[in-house]
Amino acid sequence: MQNNKEKMESVRFSNECLTFCEIHGIHPLSTHILRTRCLRIPDSGIEAIHKPTNLKNKFYPIISSKIFDGTTEKKLGRYATNNGVIVFVHCDGDTYLTKDWSVFTELANNGYKRGNLPVALSCEETISDPVLCKKWEKLSPHLSTI
Repeated sequence: MQNNKEKMESVRFSNECLTFCEIHGIHPLSTHILRTRCLRIPDSGIEAIHKPTNLKNKFYPIISSKIFDGTTEKKLGRYATNNGVIVFVHCDGDTYLTKDWSVFTELANNGYKRGNLPVALSCEETISDPVLCKKWEKLSPHLSTI
């Protein structure tokens, strides 16, 4: 659990990210899209097992520190795709995954740009945590209307 200082730093970081994105024409996705069509990678990461090799791996958010710097600027508002999975760094600095290609359209419409990002869960991995796994499996891969 975060203490007050950590919470304040996290809020400050999110606000700096949102301000940067606003200045650069990158707009947040709706809370509805984020909650119902995406999976947020928690700060503690997502542990997964690679099915073919049975090896464990842990995927962390693309931005892992709460310090706004040049690296943060290069990652905010970016997305990448691999094998039907989309990863993106939202305007608040959080990392999300989705299989819903209508979200891809939303990203483009909101100013997000393609970036060179690792795409978690795109190479036959299964999430170890049952709660996160259930949420991931419930996300359906809708096709984009582009």
